[in-house]
Amino acid sequence: MFLKVDPIVLRGTAVRLEPLSQDHAQGLYNRGRVEADWAHMPRSCFIDMPDTRQWIDEALNATAQIPFAIVETAKDRAVGSSRFLNIRPEHGSLEIGWTWLGQDWQRTVVNTEAKLLLLSYAFERLGCVRVEFKTDARNERSQRALQRIGATREGVLRSHMIVQDNYVRDSVYFSIIESEWRQVKKRLQKSVNRS
Repeated sequence: MFLKVDPIVLRGTAVRLEPLSQDHAQGLYNRGRVEADWAHMPRSCFIDMPDTRQWIDEALNATAQIPFAIVETAKDRAVGSSRFLNIRPEHGSLEIGWTWLGQDWQRTVVNTEAKLLLLSYAFERLGCVRVEFKTDARNERSQRALQRIGATREGVLRSHMIVQDNYVRDSVYFSIIESEWRQVKKRLQKSVNRS
């Protein structure tokens, strides 16, 4: 059944997800300074190295979260980040979120394989019965991407969060449940193998 989530390295072909640390700060800063990439995130892009280090510290100190650096294996460099969050062992569920990638890695195998690794671990190692995602209602690209991998759109939480510039955002929730995982996994593996 569902076990405690400990930091772990998840290895694929194009990407490796490893526990986020201050060792990733320079790489994340180099790739996380584009405002447009953070337009639908709770906060804006990195402004300098101290800001990046503070963001990493906040991620590491957040409760019920396991943050990862997304590392491109070909050049062994951090290109983004993602997390397990809202971990609820008593319900066998968690959320995958806070996912961002530098511009050169968006819409590439890096993102697809990162999702495959996170979902495989959640369903096959942790015994999750549900994995959820949420996105800003304005972020149509993210919503299309979640639907492409086979996640089900569940609904909208209105006025759910106050994000950057004090914007009151609606959040769209998606999920994948245990009975759907086999088909979703096939779809993700096929996409990774095509790349």
